[in-house]
Amino acid sequence: MAPCAVCSGRRGAILRSGVLRVNDAENLYHRRVQGLPSFRINEIFLSVQGEGLHVGERTVFVRFYGCVLRCVWCDQPEALAHTGVGEYVHLSPEEVRDRVLAYPFTRRVCLTGGEPVIAPTPGLLWLVRELKNSGYWVSIETSGARVVEELFDWIDFWTVAPKGTSAETFEGDVVEAQVPTLRRYQALPDSRRQFKFVIQTREDVADAVRILDELEYRGAIVLQPEHDRGDGRRVFEWWPWDRYPEARLIPQTHKIVGLR
Repeated sequence: MAPCAVCSGRRGAILRSGVLRVNDAENLYHRRVQGLPSFRINEIFLSVQGEGLHVGERTVFVRFYGCVLRCVWCDQPEALAHTGVGEYVHLSPEEVRDRVLAYPFTRRVCLTGGEPVIAPTPGLLWLVRELKNSGYWVSIETSGARVVEELFDWIDFWTVAPKGTSAETFEGDVVEAQVPTLRRYQALPDSRRQFKFVIQTREDVADAVRILDELEYRGAIVLQPEHDRGDGRRVFEWWPWDRYPEARLIPQTHKIVGLR
């Protein structure tokens, strides 16, 4: 992941008598940027959104490294610390922005992981504001196990993915463990949020329904068969369509068409 040079002339510096001078406002701006902590980034790449309501949209993905959960069926072990195969590089918020901007003909970016909301909040806010000021529509994918409400007004669309029993990541009652933080995501407008449930077993369906009931949830619901052992036909049969008829059964379509 070599650094991009797309912004090498952006700062508007001028060369006078062999001395590089930058105006005071820009100098202050860049000191603030340089003072932000770096991100641990697993990868940045261009693909299509393969999951949820925005499936098929050409998107730049920024995959953050690290997660507070340890789901046994996670399909991104290289973005996790505990798997032994995790990889990351340290990139500043400015470097991440520049790499996103280097991809042509797209104005959509998705912050994913791992778990992006555990990245340093000041840097995330700076990055999201910069991308939006450049005309990007910004989405984020989170487990919902952590909440950073400062991001609510800046992110255009949130995918919140509660975990069922098959993830084997919570001790005790998986619903009781998650509902308190998930409830805080209810503050987001329905149009800017989807709850996505990865389903492997019938017990996962029961967990999802309990979560929705506890929250008195209103909004988009996505049922995603687990990529390895999930069965879309069974999810269709198990789901209580009489209770939540608006749910959508959507597999990971990017894998079907051979993309990342």
